[in-house]
Amino acid sequence: MQVSYVGLKSPIPFDAPDGKPVSDILVLLVPKQATEEHLQILAEATQMFSDGRFRERLHQCKHAQEVKQLFATWMLAC
Repeated sequence: MQVSYVGLKSPIPFDAPDGKPVSDILVLLVPKQATEEHLQILAEATQMFSDGRFRERLHQCKHAQEVKQLFATWMLAC
């Protein structure tokens, strides 16, 4: 399984319940014989992106390594 994060420079309109455009995209590439692991990742991602402080820090990252470190740090804190 592969996980990728994409932070958009220009948010795109989306019919979200909060009316806000999309600025963050999380992509999961899951093999055909997937385990429960991808469901755990989705659950953790939901918690991360529900955390306003996490999103704010994520949007301040300038380099991929900073993004990777932020995700790793958040995972350790939980």
